[in-house]
Amino acid sequence: MFLSRQALRMMFKAAAANVRTAKGLLDKSAPFVIPITAAATGGALLASNPTMMKTISKPQPLAKNPPAKDTQLPLITLKDLQKHTELSSLWVTYKGIVYDVTDFTLGHPGGTDRLQMAGGMDLEPYFNVYTEHYRGHILPFMQRFKIGRLSDADAAKARNFEFTNPYADDPQRHPDLLHCTTHPFNGEPRIERLTENYYTPNELHYVRNHLPVPDIDDDDWELEVSGTGVPKPQTFSLKDLKKLFKKDEVVNCYQCAGNRREDFHGNQGPDGDEQLIYISPHWVVGAFSNAKWGGARMRDILAHCGVDVDSMALGKIDPHTKGMKHVQFEGYDETETGITYGSSVPIDKVLDPHGGCLVAYEMNGVPVPPDHGKPARAMIPGHAGCRSCKWLNKIIVSDIESKKPWQDKSYLGFAPDMRFEGKMSTGDGQMGKGLWKWSKDPELKKYLDHQQNVTHGHLGRAICQIQPVTSIICNPAQATCLDGSRDFVEVKGCAHSWGGSGINRVDVSIDGGKNWTAADLYKPEDVLKKERFGKMFGWTLFSKKIPLTPNMKAQLASGRRVYLELVSKGVDSHFNVQPEHMHAYYNARGVVINHMYRVPVVVDPNEYRAKRKQEELQKAR
Repeated sequence: MFLSRQALRMMFKAAAANVRTAKGLLDKSAPFVIPITAAATGGALLASNPTMMKTISKPQPLAKNPPAKDTQLPLITLKDLQKHTELSSLWVTYKGIVYDVTDFTLGHPGGTDRLQMAGGMDLEPYFNVYTEHYRGHILPFMQRFKIGRLSDADAAKARNFEFTNPYADDPQRHPDLLHCTTHPFNGEPRIERLTENYYTPNELHYVRNHLPVPDIDDDDWELEVSGTGVPKPQTFSLKDLKKLFKKDEVVNCYQCAGNRREDFHGNQGPDGDEQLIYISPHWVVGAFSNAKWGGARMRDILAHCGVDVDSMALGKIDPHTKGMKHVQFEGYDETETGITYGSSVPIDKVLDPHGGCLVAYEMNGVPVPPDHGKPARAMIPGHAGCRSCKWLNKIIVSDIESKKPWQDKSYLGFAPDMRFEGKMSTGDGQMGKGLWKWSKDPELKKYLDHQQNVTHGHLGRAICQIQPVTSIICNPAQATCLDGSRDFVEVKGCAHSWGGSGINRVDVSIDGGKNWTAADLYKPEDVLKKERFGKMFGWTLFSKKIPLTPNMKAQLASGRRVYLELVSKGVDSHFNVQPEHMHAYYNARGVVINHMYRVPVVVDPNEYRAKRKQEELQKAR
């Protein structure tokens, strides 16, 4: 049963009161349960449990004998710890060690409010839900904040509470949707299944959740439309949308702005330093899907609210002169502290009669599923998935971009020399190379403000809106062993370029890129007929049977295996091409990643041995 927002606010207040009560009861022996009943986030320091990791450790019991250097830390009492719960002075503890995270409050990828929620308390119960914290690079990062230690008795009291999992009522997921993080759920399909259909089946479409999935009944859902330059603000029900506005259908390829983030993690930088990513999820490659969306056009909704969308689209009226520069979205999904998810796009995208922006209530011809925004969501074609706010509750026309952290902090691109954990500015007027302090670093704040304001508010330069051209080979999948009876290797995959650019060509290679040939491209005829230049929002499937070379055949004939490296190269309608390697455009947030995707494949001349090896690889995968 969906609760009203007023009821949810009361629950948040009650939860906050329980948190305060829990802090007061920590000196008692019985565990205290914090009934957090609403949403949660997916940042790196309050995130979740990926199934494909480079390093991970499990929660460990409190150490009876801390390391020698920790025993030399000054002793801090639990009472003193609990005095530091405000943003001006925020302390937390973990396994008996006390950390002053005051300087980290604005840089925390999971949100300032989430870090403050743990103020004066032990982090371990939170980490046990958001288990991304147990990746090997998180705890070492925390050591810079270490200021003291608790006694064994106080440490036991500090962790004597339960943080109730707010994701317990999330929907069930398909077994071929692989968990990248569990809390919140972020799942990518097995990529070998992506080429089975032009439209990704709903149950296999990648899922990017930042917070728990809200349970909203169709009859309870409301959409509030308001803001600068909206003469007649209104609230619409789902029935209103279907009755008042003609349904439009738009084919759109979504990709998470952080897809392939794991590629950026754990590599050696040019100066020998380790490149680490502190924001989750660490996608492998599959946060990439295609669907047909149905719903009401956003520009029609704005027109119903009195906005002269046609005159603005034709240039007769400049919306910017009226303070109408951006369209902000807010969802029903919320953090534990009541902060709703939000994003925004430039208003010109929504005003465009061919821009395809919808309030979507259908996905592939059926009602939008819970994981994808039931009952209705924003659908902004050609833009990064994070801009299409799910469980849409508000559309707000504004002169500024959304100030939600998912807009102005999480998905920003920086130069390759920046590091999340890097050194901060030293006060000499030069910007440091670290992001963890965020706008508490005055030089970094100056840079962020410039990037945001230099365009006179049109669009922050660092914010990811439109992603570059990409392609991935889906078949054969990684870790494949083929038998040597064939004369060719058949390559299949998916390609796309955002912003409506579409795909002109996909080149493929089986020898790591030494030799290339153009693949065959596929889109349904009805999609090709409807698309317009610069408005190509649906992805392109590609395939090619590539013959083995005479040398490869000779090697197989002699009984030796052949090792191939399959690679694809997308070329969009602007003739932008995927970069060969990632090093030149590494960024510390792990966004807009599009270097050529490589698939190692083994061809074995022994059919029985190849079949056995393939079964072993598939089982392991």
